[in-house]
Amino acid sequence: MSTTLAKTAIVVGGGMGGLAAAAALAGKFTSVIVLDRDTLPDGIGPRMAVGQGAHTHQLLKAGELSLEKLLPGITQEFVAAGAKQMLVGRDVKVFDFGGWMDECDAGFTVTSLSRPAYEGILRKRVAALPGVSIRQETSVKRFVVADGRCTGVELDDGEILSADLCVDATGMTGPLMRQLAEDGHAVFETEDVRINVAYASAKFRQKPEHRGEKTGFFFLPGPPGKQFGFLLPIEDDQWILSVGARGEDSPPKTIEQLVEYAKAFDTRVHDCISGTEATSEIRTFRKATATRRKAWEAAKWPQGLIPIGDALSSVNPTYGQGMTVAACTADALAEMLEKRAASGAGLDGVVADYLPVAAEIAARAWSLSVNSDYVYSETEGERPANFVMNRAMAATLRKLAVEDIEFRVFRLKLVHMMENANALRDGPLAIRFFTALQGSMAS
Repeated sequence: MSTTLAKTAIVVGGGMGGLAAAAALAGKFTSVIVLDRDTLPDGIGPRMAVGQGAHTHQLLKAGELSLEKLLPGITQEFVAAGAKQMLVGRDVKVFDFGGWMDECDAGFTVTSLSRPAYEGILRKRVAALPGVSIRQETSVKRFVVADGRCTGVELDDGEILSADLCVDATGMTGPLMRQLAEDGHAVFETEDVRINVAYASAKFRQKPEHRGEKTGFFFLPGPPGKQFGFLLPIEDDQWILSVGARGEDSPPKTIEQLVEYAKAFDTRVHDCISGTEATSEIRTFRKATATRRKAWEAAKWPQGLIPIGDALSSVNPTYGQGMTVAACTADALAEMLEKRAASGAGLDGVVADYLPVAAEIAARAWSLSVNSDYVYSETEGERPANFVMNRAMAATLRKLAVEDIEFRVFRLKLVHMMENANALRDGPLAIRFFTALQGSMAS
């Protein structure tokens, strides 16, 4: 029996989220059309529409596992392209709220590549899937909605493309979701948090003694410190360094300032990049606001339309969750479609089934990032009612991770979205955790 659910699916946006969505849809539709406004590179290269692409990116382990389910063997394709496989807990050095985390073997690795490399490899793999086509330099004006159902898209030139299912993967600016609301086809709340972060990045040639290096550095000092930074090994014997600041502070504007800025983190970071060639220009990026569009609570939402990735929820990129949330959400969508194809259920109700699952995945990233952002005075907005308790829980987990290897590994898995914070309430660690929490709150 054929597993095809319908004739045509359209994905608007050809970034990481859109490509992951296309992988989820492939084989379930006769035709999957990915539309992107940008001129796409032939292979690995930067994209004009992806301003954040020049900066450090990290595919967390949960995202890597999801992409591997969607596209078996993709991790090895990353490695073949020069990705470094770093052992979490050892190769990844983390300075967190006042000190370096003690090393441990967390039992899993992550790959380290530049964003253009991740995307270029993924795009080539997805483009080769049966029924998938990618159209570049194609701008979408709006989703076409009739009688409460999305039936396709209208392009900027007026052409109408019909579809049985549409996916919005247009990213953090969410232009098509705003248009849906303006046209009266959707009614949903938007939550914004002013995070006020800015950062600068550049690539550097690795010194001969560092070639093949698998060590990365994450510097997140916590308040009152406002400066943060990341140094990761990537393809072609390069380092990528990203440094940033919060509030009104500005990141460096020259390579020389960038290298000097790194002195504040650790001598090892500075030694890696000082006295070596910069292989790129310095690039800056500012993200003022974390945003989530609560489609899962919408008073009105069209059938046949699925938002994914940053179009649904966009958080502080400092925490490296964006690509992972998109991949995990696409994986969840693929599982739903597979079950529907096997049972003959068709597409009716798939959006209603998808939205709460996507919301739960996005909420885990939102909670981890926003609660961390609210620690800083530079973050604007009303703290949630449970903020004080959330921070007490985070501090307790941080302290236990220093003292107990089991909690250290759990914390690393939590960061990589392999574990849920709810496990601290009802999992095997719950009794020890709440005993420690009560003790800290009583003292």
